[in-house]
Order: sequence, then C-alpha cells, then structure tokens
Amino acid sequence: MQMQEKKIKAFTVLELIVVLAIIGVISAVAIPNFASWGKERAVRNSAERIKDLVVSINSQVQRGLYGFGQFYVEPSDSEIKFVTNGMLMNNLAKHISSTANWYTTSKRCKLDTGTGSTTFWDHYGTENKNAEVRSFEIDNIVVSIGENSAVCFSKDGTWFSGTGAFISGEEVMTGMYICGDKKSACPGKVDKFGNFDLDLLYELSWSRFGNVKLERWNNKGEEWVIQ
Repeated sequence: MQMQEKKIKAFTVLELIVVLAIIGVISAVAIPNFASWGKERAVRNSAERIKDLVVSINSQVQRGLYGFGQFYVEPSDSEIKFVTNGMLMNNLAKHISSTANWYTTSKRCKLDTGTGSTTFWDHYGTENKNAEVRSFEIDNIVVSIGENSAVCFSKDGTWFSGTGAFISGEEVMTGMYICGDKKSACPGKVDKFGNFDLDLLYELSWSRFGNVKLERWNNKGEEWVIQ
C-alpha cells in the first residue's frame, strides 16, 4: 500500500518578516537597558572596592596591627590608583617624638611611595608584600580629587589628618565623590545637601574614628541612599 506524503508547512516570507520585526523591536528596547545595567553594576562594584579598601585599613588600625594607616588616591586621565599604607606602633612612637612638623596635619599624612632612600611608612600597598595593605587601579570612574591626596587614621582619632585635596587649611575633608560618567566632572567638594543631576554618583565618607559609609545619589527621589 502506498503511503500518502505528509505535507510540511513552513513559514511564509511575510511571517518571517513579522518575526524579524518583533525581534528587532525587542532588541532595540532591551539592549540599551542591558548596557545601562551593566555600566551601573560595574561602577557600583568599583565604588564598593574603594569603600572596602578604606574599611580594611581602618580595621587594621582598630585591631592594633598599625598605629597609623593611610588611604591614598592618585588620579589621572586614564585610570585612578588607590593605595593603603601602614605604620607599625613602634615607628609611630618614633615619628611622634622626632619627626619635624609631626603636629602639622599635612606633614604627618605624608605622600610617600617607598621608593626613596628613606621611607615613612612600614608597609606599602604598592609593594604587595603584606596582605593588610593593598593597591589597585580603576579605569571606569572619575573622582572629585584632582591631585594626589591622602587621609590618615589612628585608633582613637588623635592623628586623623590629610594631605592634598583632602584638606582645606588644617581641616580634613571627610569624604569624596565617585562618578560613573568619565565625560563629566565629579562635584568638586563633598556637600551631600547639594542639588545634583548626575547618573551613577556615589559619595564615600568617613570619620576620624574610622566609620566608613557609601551612598548613592537618587536623581528621581533627590536623596542619598545607603549602599
């Protein structure tokens, strides 16, 4: 008995055009949103890495490994370097008793890479020899710091100090802005009650006692949201 051939139904040209049009519309809507989400996530991760670096050096100071700790920022047009350095207790005691201008805020929070004949800090994050201090570079953000700057912490806040853009006179700034748009500048100073119209704007703040906080600016609600 001869079997009857099955009829195979395929898409018509019109149906294919309609399917492709639908895919095109979905892609046009989804791809920009996905790209925006990806950028937002990358900037948030960068801001959290910077916060963790400050928290880490403060933890080492509070637990007594270091008598004095530094968070150091070195900005550039292409990438920004973040470093922590540590000073052991016995070295801190020597500096307090013998270092000229130790009681001047900017002098005791010295910017020192450790590459000279004399060194100020005991452990340098850039050397990668001690797990307690670290350094890394980030290229997807800009910050409100236009020059090499640092802030330094001690356990009871006595030697809290800064240098570069982190001080105004002898007053230590207690934070910095982190921005995700490299085409525009971050706000020039930390003023969390200002009016902002920036996407991916974060504020990293700290106190002389090592309390560290990361917040993101919400344009719609015009408010800071703790991260």
